[in-house]
Amino acid sequence: MDYIEAAAALGQALVESPQYRKLNLAESETFTDKEASNVLVEYRKVQQEMAAAASGDVSKEDLEEIRSKLLAKQRELNSNTIIKNYLDAKKAFDQMMQEVNSVLTHYLEGSSSNCSGSCESCGGCG
Repeated sequence: MDYIEAAAALGQALVESPQYRKLNLAESETFTDKEASNVLVEYRKVQQEMAAAASGDVSKEDLEEIRSKLLAKQRELNSNTIIKNYLDAKKAFDQMMQEVNSVLTHYLEGSSSNCSGSCESCGGCG
């Protein structure tokens, strides 16, 4: 098997993984639910407002007000079950991708450990 075939097989395995399926479903639910998508849009707007204020000429009071709005929106995000499911699914998928990257890095950089390529009984790469 050449590297293109191996990459295709890895891609297919990732798409078929429970983590990817759960993320895909949670993402779909998040963006089709009106309340969840509105909360995300509002949160992103306040995030952008905060970034602009932090790099601009804004008074300490105005910056604190924006920070308070951002924290309130973050609490709103965290209290939304659909968004929480999405964030949990994303975290699990990201963790899986870090594990895949660790295995790839191990083979690219080499290591003195006896890695078999299977993470089932491994304490971790790196």
